[in-house]
Amino acid sequence: MRSEYSAHVHCVIGPGRLGACLVAALGQRDERLAAVGVRAGRGPAGGEPPRLPAGDAVRAAARAAAQADALTVLWLTVPDDAIAGVAAETAAAWARAAGDVAVVHCSGLGGLDLLTPWRRAGAAVLSLHPLQTFATPDVGVLAGVPMAVTAADPLTVRLGEQLAASIGCVPVVLREDEKPLYHLAAAVASNLLVALEAEAGELLREAADLPSTEAAVRLLGPLVSASLTNVVRLGPRRALTGPVARGDVGTVRAHLEALERQPARVRQVYRALSLQALSLAAPALDDDTVEALQELLGTYPDQSGALERPGGEL
Repeated sequence: MRSEYSAHVHCVIGPGRLGACLVAALGQRDERLAAVGVRAGRGPAGGEPPRLPAGDAVRAAARAAAQADALTVLWLTVPDDAIAGVAAETAAAWARAAGDVAVVHCSGLGGLDLLTPWRRAGAAVLSLHPLQTFATPDVGVLAGVPMAVTAADPLTVRLGEQLAASIGCVPVVLREDEKPLYHLAAAVASNLLVALEAEAGELLREAADLPSTEAAVRLLGPLVSASLTNVVRLGPRRALTGPVARGDVGTVRAHLEALERQPARVRQVYRALSLQALSLAAPALDDDTVEALQELLGTYPDQSGALERPGGEL
């Protein structure tokens, strides 16, 4: 692949929520989108840019790139389990096209091996994963979002950084062997936050006799939004508030008593996260308070029993 391409012609395969956001981002940034590829039975043809069967979309992008002396960039924005199959299908279609091509999948967990058919065809292969949630296909949701760039060589890494920036994202280089830990971090920060808010909503629904968990979560919205703003702006330690941060042993005891009437999973979540909160709060609390809170909350199965201050053991 030449290294001096100054222009790209894009093709997006899979116009779901992520694909739709990517199409919008390309349009907002004046990047040329030649076609959107859909699998058989997954959407109507036509439109602008044209929605075509995946193989036809790939070939349309190749023709447009050849006319513009540009690099074809093929984005596979399909579910993780479908990437390998779509890669094989589109690589076979490319065999009847020509020119240089870079092929991107957007899985946060999947490796470059998912694009093996394309690598064998001589394409530059890489993974670009936006650190964002796509509950709805909102226009502009990619603007300023970190994007993990994974590739096998420095030239392709640089291309990935360029592509991320071209759609308004902030590139972050990520080694392939670190993708599972990266994806775990994203899941804890986003998916498990949703699960945690569902638990909090159910507690509030029961306490206030509200009609639904969703109604309770809406009431919690301002508190959750302010907490997230604070943790991003101030960092976890300074953003932490509440009974553990204050060393309010009596309140924590009352919480634990109320939890006796709740499912075991809620008690386990409260204890585990309160211990994490205690590790953040410990530097500002006296030793007796920390010990009292730890005695109430117990320990993690793999914890020796002593929390640590930033400078050492308590």
